[in-house]
Amino acid sequence: MRRTQHSEVYPRVEKILDDGTIIAYDKYNQLNTDLNVNTLTDQQQHEVFGGILIQNSRQSQSHDYEYLRQKDAEIQKTNRKNKWLLVGLIIALLVIGLFVFKSCNQNDVDDTTNQETQTANNENNTQEEALQQKDAALQQQIKDTQDSIASNNNESQSKIDQLKQQIQDLRNSIDTKQADKVANQYEDTIDKLQEAENERQNGNLDKMQEQLDKVNSKLDEITQKINDWLNN
Repeated sequence: MRRTQHSEVYPRVEKILDDGTIIAYDKYNQLNTDLNVNTLTDQQQHEVFGGILIQNSRQSQSHDYEYLRQKDAEIQKTNRKNKWLLVGLIIALLVIGLFVFKSCNQNDVDDTTNQETQTANNENNTQEEALQQKDAALQQQIKDTQDSIASNNNESQSKIDQLKQQIQDLRNSIDTKQADKVANQYEDTIDKLQEAENERQNGNLDKMQEQLDKVNSKLDEITQKINDWLNN
């Protein structure tokens, strides 16, 4: 089929059939049904129709696919990068948390240790002060008992009995090795007082005085030992 009147504008679509077939005039002014986006390339459209009627869908799809493929690769790369950054951040937070936890625990342990040490030191100081006070009181009571025995006082035995109770109270109130050692030393001293009292009651004044002199020596010895025990 050929048109009687030539057109200088090519290509030009004449009509499109119901089945999608495109009928267009080629550059020779003839109707042509070869236009098919699935078969004709851009170059073929130029050769047959003298220009581009329809953009080649294969090339467009190929270009779109390559673009989408590149975008998807970029997204995947970004996601992997973000994933490793997130993992690194989590690990860093765990390390920091562990460090803070250990630091807090160590501080708690140090505080507890310091408090326990301070408490122990305070208790030791309190016990040492109580021991020194008890020692001073016992020394004075022993000297009073010595004077009572030397004066032939009938209350001497009662004073000795009170001293024995004082030694037992010392053991009960101050439960330390130093207090126990002090109590042992005072028990030996009171035994000598008891011997002096027994000699007084038997009328052996020389032996009584001998035992009282031993008590004096024993008191000096106890004072020196207490100082050594408390300073060590």
